[in-house]
Amino acid sequence: MSATTDHWVRFDPAGCAHSSAYVAEVPLAEDAYRRAVPKIADRRREAAAGWTLKRLTKEQWREQAKPCFTGDCAHQVVEPPREVRALTVRQPYAWALLHGKQVENRTWPVPAALVDSTVLLHAGREPHRQGLHDPRVLGLEGLPAREDLVTGAVLAVGRLTGSHLETGGCCAPWGDREVFHWTFADWRPLKDPVPATGTLGLWRPNADLLRLIEEADRVRA
Repeated sequence: MSATTDHWVRFDPAGCAHSSAYVAEVPLAEDAYRRAVPKIADRRREAAAGWTLKRLTKEQWREQAKPCFTGDCAHQVVEPPREVRALTVRQPYAWALLHGKQVENRTWPVPAALVDSTVLLHAGREPHRQGLHDPRVLGLEGLPAREDLVTGAVLAVGRLTGSHLETGGCCAPWGDREVFHWTFADWRPLKDPVPATGTLGLWRPNADLLRLIEEADRVRA
């Protein structure tokens, strides 16, 4: 091998190359990975998902990596694993999101990096007092009694599809005026909600909670 012509190449689990750097410019593997993936949390997620960094000779680079960069490889494209966030919503609105509530109202938009990412729906510990008397919620079929609403736990796994600023009374009756409407898809309610302490807004679940959610999702209702 030659430090002059060798490359560090980052491969996804399917064997497709996603980034490359000359060993002469970045001698250490960890520095090459850090250049390609600056955030340590992202590097950890890639490592857990099976992404690798390999040192290739010039000839190996031409055979194994170049076709991926020119779009001529036969690999199935694997997107880098995206960060999972949890969204805390107070009851009964958390329940309503799984039973007909179309949007969640927020004063800020969904961060661009989280559009179309996995989201955990977490029910806050304290109920929303006005929400308990909201006629829109009371009109939903199957609403549990106040004491039966699950609180302080993750209820479901879904997809955070994006957000838009309210215009012309869109998303009625659930969309409030002059705020951002957050949208979701593919909710998968957990058979047994997973107890967790959250915070209002989007937050990062730790590895232990993600493991419990993954186990619970396998036996979802």
